[in-house]
Amino acid sequence: MFTHRFPPALLAAALALASIGCDRAPAGRDAQPDLSAGTDLFRQPVPPAQTALATGPVATVNGVDITAEAFMRELSSRMNMLQQRYPPEQLAQMLPRIREQILDQMIARQLLLQEANRIGLTVSEEEIASYRAELEAALPPGINLGVVLAQRGISEEQFKREFSDDIRVRKLVEQATASETDVPDAEVQLFYEENREQFKQPELATARHLLVAVKDDREKEAMREKAAALRERLIAGEDFAELVRAETDDPGSKETGGIYTFPRGQMVPEFEEASFTQDIGAIGDLVETRFGFHIIKVEKREGARDIPLDEVRSNVVSYLRGQKAPNAVQAYLNGLREKAQIAIHQKL
Repeated sequence: MFTHRFPPALLAAALALASIGCDRAPAGRDAQPDLSAGTDLFRQPVPPAQTALATGPVATVNGVDITAEAFMRELSSRMNMLQQRYPPEQLAQMLPRIREQILDQMIARQLLLQEANRIGLTVSEEEIASYRAELEAALPPGINLGVVLAQRGISEEQFKREFSDDIRVRKLVEQATASETDVPDAEVQLFYEENREQFKQPELATARHLLVAVKDDREKEAMREKAAALRERLIAGEDFAELVRAETDDPGSKETGGIYTFPRGQMVPEFEEASFTQDIGAIGDLVETRFGFHIIKVEKREGARDIPLDEVRSNVVSYLRGQKAPNAVQAYLNGLREKAQIAIHQKL
């Protein structure tokens, strides 16, 4: 099944392209690690040993300084994220390139902000609220943006100011590259026809479950009795989702009320067999797996099918637009750079 995710237009991609697009490795050269990922909001910065820059601007873009303080703050955040993925010795080798990319991205962001200011691009309160809701929806269950900001020492006022700038830059990039990233209907149809296998939906089951985990064989019978008692409560009419939130031992589905949607071959065999054979809407018999005892209620099942183009058209358009975006954004940024006065003051 076609499973790409399609954000409308990513500011992060635009800024990353400011540096990456100008330094593509030639054929046969070892690929560079991707250093352009955004800062992880859920980790406190742990600055590694780094050589601090001199006080004063690192660079100036059309008369606007990029300060050493701002640069080091971004570098610390980036290194904090990357040290979760790379060993210290590899990070040390990567550090010069990381510094170059960060500065290139900060310069690109400044160029885009200046252009947004020049053309008078504004953002409404409604747009801020909409994009904020989009951001909050991506947070893990139980975490809200206010908590994240408090943990990072960022005030609501500071966040709103910087977030507004991000939205303006996002709008600018979308407007500036709209014609280059347009996707004609014929292109959508051709992609769909050439990728038919990606649009086949397998047989699916949607089921709720409540897990009573068995961690030690000595407690197995006691856990079976506990599961049987919970099953009786469900048969008597208790709300399945609420009981899951209170009693399940499966953290992956606790907040969603125990619900999963899956094809064959994804779950453990006993769970799968029950989910694809049990009567829909019924509270099934206890199902024992290596995790423990499951109480399963099948919500629905869907047969295998070919997904029609009309159902995925918007996803295909977004995907194809995303394929065109890198070159379009890079060309736009190159144009801004060519007209700009950019001075680098410190060696990185």
